[in-house]
Amino acid sequence: MWRCPDCGAYVGCHPGTEEPLGRLANAELRYWKKLAHDAFDLLWKDGVINKIWPKYIKGITNRTKAYIWLSNKLGIPKERMHIGMLNIEDCKRVVEICKIKEDEHTCT
Repeated sequence: MWRCPDCGAYVGCHPGTEEPLGRLANAELRYWKKLAHDAFDLLWKDGVINKIWPKYIKGITNRTKAYIWLSNKLGIPKERMHIGMLNIEDCKRVVEICKIKEDEHTCT
């Protein structure tokens, strides 16, 4: 774990490494990253991404496909698109973009 003793921000590491999972995050950023992940995970875990973006991309997982779709929506290069690296404003945008209409399984 990386931690700032002054402000209390922290970030976990990939198992068995010192490589951070994202960026240092204070309580507010951690809150928004959790909301963003909750909204985003609904897209790929049940395959909803294939309904809202039916494009076939050979050899990729639903999760990767959802990240490509999200990178297009946010205007962030797909190589750098990861919720762990976003700031508060971008996390708020993810929450809005990924809101699922439960009855239609589409995104706004």
